[in-house]
Amino acid sequence: MSDLPATISFVAPSGTGKTTFLEKLIPALRDRGVRVMVVKHDVHRFDVDHEGKDTWRFTQAGAHRVLITNRRKLALMGSADGEIPLRELVERHGHGVDLVITEGYRSSSMPKLLVAREGATPRRPWKPGAIEAMDNLVGIVADHPAELPARYSALPRLPLHDPAPCADLILEMLGRHASPRRALTGVLLAGGHSVRMGSDKADLTFGGEPLLPRLIARLQSCSEHVVVVRREGQELPPLPSGVTVVQDLLPDLGPLGGLLTGLAAAPTPFVFLAACDLPLLDPTFVTWLASHPGRHADVILPMRDGHAEPTHAVYGARCLGAIKQAVLSGELGMGTWLGSVRVERVPEDLWRTVHPDGTSFLNVNTPEDLARVEALGSTR
Repeated sequence: MSDLPATISFVAPSGTGKTTFLEKLIPALRDRGVRVMVVKHDVHRFDVDHEGKDTWRFTQAGAHRVLITNRRKLALMGSADGEIPLRELVERHGHGVDLVITEGYRSSSMPKLLVAREGATPRRPWKPGAIEAMDNLVGIVADHPAELPARYSALPRLPLHDPAPCADLILEMLGRHASPRRALTGVLLAGGHSVRMGSDKADLTFGGEPLLPRLIARLQSCSEHVVVVRREGQELPPLPSGVTVVQDLLPDLGPLGGLLTGLAAAPTPFVFLAACDLPLLDPTFVTWLASHPGRHADVILPMRDGHAEPTHAVYGARCLGAIKQAVLSGELGMGTWLGSVRVERVPEDLWRTVHPDGTSFLNVNTPEDLARVEALGSTR
């Protein structure tokens, strides 16, 4: 499969410091926009299920595999009929990650980094000649000038105390560079019923000008196309040229139906979804979100005050199928399907480095909200 994530193995005798180093390396890779899966190979018997727990009881009752899941974690317990090849494990479980790191598998054909710590006393030392017999060694992580066989003498040497050089080498191996800006269609949701506002938000004015055309102009400055989603029979104010107006395919489902409609109508691989009640929408911030790192990310979702901002986020075309499946299952919330795609959540402390005041997120649900935001906007 050509879309399998890259795999690299960290190898060393047990007790050398592989796990300690990986605990430092994984955050360094995460900070560089790399999503990592770790596979630990243990040649000894192990058990992660605890006696008395429901999963243990199901296994004892004869289930071959038991899956336990919630919105944050996924775990699979079960039986194996023998060793499972590493490549098959990656094929089964590597969806949505950029890199698979393994501890062990030194006999596999995958690229390997050797870890060496001065003074280490391995619990199970390797047999003589184990390094010489190893194929596809691409570097050594060590805290001393460890000797290597002649054929490996020119390999990169990386410090054991600092994970940054190793993370940079891995990015170079992955061919990763700064993420290009994603091609966007701006999708504006204009079909809400505006109950608390008391009038159609699509007809609001802001600063003496119609709000909807203002938002369209802002999205046109940072998107290739703009799609406005309206409800059946809704009359919209005059709009700028080049805008596509579509009717909500799933009325009364709120933002979920609007997102599905916008994704179906968009001519680009990604959309930026926005409600029509964001008067201070910041095109520069939208552009920054569209350039956010995250290889193969399907959703770029900002977090604010501990909560997601789904109507100020970037969505990819793969979300369309996941949303359809959620709707067919009767799961109609904006977050019910996110586990089926890859989501990059953008922490508040990160996005505030480029958008400190957060005014792009300010929505207006009532006339009082509108007056407050309008007063704030008049100072800009």
